[in-house]
Amino acid sequence: MKYEELISELCDVIKESENNADLIYEDLESIQQTLSDSDICTTKKADISNKIENSLGLLQHQDLHRQKIERVVNFVCEHNNIDRGKYNLASSAKSIGSDDVLSEDELEELLKSMQS
Repeated sequence: MKYEELISELCDVIKESENNADLIYEDLESIQQTLSDSDICTTKKADISNKIENSLGLLQHQDLHRQKIERVVNFVCEHNNIDRGKYNLASSAKSIGSDDVLSEDELEELLKSMQS
């Protein structure tokens, strides 16, 4: 598989992930609003609200994975002189979070494993 094909497929994953995350977030907000307006007992409201908060946390975790994929794509483009413009990519943050920093060596190792 050529780098351009790999990048194209990963960009499709990134875009689909962003679109799905937006829809999930909107649905959870709608459920939260409906819950606020309903006459359900306080205990049930708290339980449902906790499940919504947990779902939002998982959604945020999923977004971190999307950002990692985005970083790999940008790394491949940068190190192979591939124009990011044709993939409509924004530049990625160098670090996603204190526990999610990937070094140049880790990115290169990840790419090597993907080529196998």
